[in-house]
Amino acid sequence: MNLAKRGLSALFSLTLAVAFLAGGLSSDAQAYKRQSTVTGADGKTATREVNANRTATGYERSSSTTGPGGKSASSESSGNYDKATNTWTKDKSVTGPGGKTKSWQKSTTVTK
Repeated sequence: MNLAKRGLSALFSLTLAVAFLAGGLSSDAQAYKRQSTVTGADGKTATREVNANRTATGYERSSSTTGPGGKSASSESSGNYDKATNTWTKDKSVTGPGGKTKSWQKSTTVTK
């Protein structure tokens, strides 16, 4: 994936997370789904599907990308905010075209 596509994907993810955290989505709009296909100059295509859902304490998100030759990569993530401890926790798992998976968790505590 080229730098421009990665930048747009990161920007979209950040925008979606901010909308969820800020309550910018109405109670009627708790799910999001997008599917897009990109065709390169050589006629090769890549398809990306993103699904996101707002939860009571955060979000859940999954995405998959299938490129030329049927090679695919996917990711699953979720974020939860614990009001009692003022802690935001994000879990993420990424699987590459070769089937290798990497997972991690990140926690941030807000202090005043």
